[in-house]
Amino acid sequence: METEIPVRDIMTRPVITADAELDILSAAKKMGSANVGCLIIVSGDKPTGILTERDLVKKVLALGIDPRTLKVAEIMSAPVVSIGPDASLREAAALMLRSGVKRLPVIFQGKLVGIITDTDLVSGSSLGLNEILSDLLEMHKESIHLEQPRGVVRGICEVCSQLSDTLESVNGELLCWSCRDGKR
Repeated sequence: METEIPVRDIMTRPVITADAELDILSAAKKMGSANVGCLIIVSGDKPTGILTERDLVKKVLALGIDPRTLKVAEIMSAPVVSIGPDASLREAAALMLRSGVKRLPVIFQGKLVGIITDTDLVSGSSLGLNEILSDLLEMHKESIHLEQPRGVVRGICEVCSQLSDTLESVNGELLCWSCRDGKR
């Protein structure tokens, strides 16, 4: 029988936190200097939201908004999906899957005591979490982009068998310029 590892055994502490009234530029600098992918937004000791790198990219940078003009409260994700320190890693992984989140603040008696991420769960893979990890990979496969080779490649054209310095992939075949013109 598998031993259930509690979240408290692998959670990260202390957690990097911020106030909801902090401007986005300062929040991003804080994330960068602490080398973390998120900030837990707190009011006192109580978590009220989470600001992630994805929030910064999608809600600020991609829209061309000046990060000095926004407050964290305007783009943070809330309410926070959290877990207790005595929950098992399996429970944490299942909660991440159900909720579609990659980070779970760990709350004990209403206070933030740590954080656990999907990558933290990888450390538990040797502890019998292989099926949960494969589910997590499935959940994140949308962010994995496998592309066909692009650009100019030197080699043998797969249609005319001629040596070319300008091969490009077309429908999975490496073609020279003359064969590409005929295939397009």
